[in-house]
Amino acid sequence: MAVPYFDLARARQRVATDVTARWQEVLQSGAFVLGPEVRQFEAAFAEFVDAADAIGVANGTDALVVALRALGLAPGDEVIVPAFTFFATAEAVVLAGGQPVFADVDADTYNLDPEAAAAAVGERTVGILGVHLYGRPFDVAGLRRVCGEHGLWLLEDAAQAQGASHDGQPVGSLGDLASWSFYPSKNLGCFGDGGAITGPRKDLLEKARRIANHGQQGRYHHLEIGTNSRLDSLQAAVLNCRLPLLAEDNASRRRLAERYRRGLAGVGDLAWPRDPDGSTVVYHQMAVRSAHRDGLAEHLQSRGIGSSVHYPSPLHRQPAFAAHRQAEESFPVAEGAARELLCLPMFPELEGTEVDEVVVAIGDYFASHSAAG
Repeated sequence: MAVPYFDLARARQRVATDVTARWQEVLQSGAFVLGPEVRQFEAAFAEFVDAADAIGVANGTDALVVALRALGLAPGDEVIVPAFTFFATAEAVVLAGGQPVFADVDADTYNLDPEAAAAAVGERTVGILGVHLYGRPFDVAGLRRVCGEHGLWLLEDAAQAQGASHDGQPVGSLGDLASWSFYPSKNLGCFGDGGAITGPRKDLLEKARRIANHGQQGRYHHLEIGTNSRLDSLQAAVLNCRLPLLAEDNASRRRLAERYRRGLAGVGDLAWPRDPDGSTVVYHQMAVRSAHRDGLAEHLQSRGIGSSVHYPSPLHRQPAFAAHRQAEESFPVAEGAARELLCLPMFPELEGTEVDEVVVAIGDYFASHSAAG
């Protein structure tokens, strides 16, 4: 492909020597679970996001489930989630025993709309699960206000926002807890599955660490029913290699995003999500909106350019939630986003000339579309 949507090989090449050396040490030591690489990463990541601690877990979905359990989610409890995000956000609520209650997203950022969240609060609501979608922080003040007015906790789904911040405070320390995914395509990704939980409250983090390790407090002393979800040493080693590069990588993403915006200003009907005031955005995805989304994607593919739809269906339209009480309700902003958003190539190793190639291809599509019309 002339311009790939994502190219992990380029990232791998940058850290290959360091990763190989660290993996050899792990293999020789035999410390595959909860070893020095995991402890090193947890300490470094907690410092990076200004959190009281970081707990490495097996993947991002486990991070959500364990965090929800640490927050005390009980069967029948309701959690407000955005109608437009990845399936795991709402799935985790169900896995943890709760019920997701969908609320529409903001028309400018596609993050959870605080007014819609407030309107969705009911007698059984215990918390809000906000998503920093595409690396763009949600309305922290707005959701905190709703939580304060109704006595709710706030959980950050920060899977797409490693390195983002709001008013100078890193994402991952803005709510009661935060969950992370280190899937390979994330801004900070390993070479397999991995996840973490962070936050400002030591009591909740201690409980989360216990739940993730069979509910143990001390060897063979189990205070509660937990699970087995631990970040393994080989993946922690990759994260230890990539974390020092994250700030530089995110700066590259911002430069590439600006290049896209300059090149595509005034082209067709393209519209960009708004970057919230006071926030540092890390552009996990370079999302653009067009009523001609599907035709544009086909055109890019014909030119050897990758793109992807994140996400083609709002959560309330997913078959898994067909029996959900909100399945027949309408969430117009989420539905429009699912219908019209397209994600363009975006990763820190992407070349500026490759962005220019994408820009030219998009310009050609809208020029021909206008001529045909």
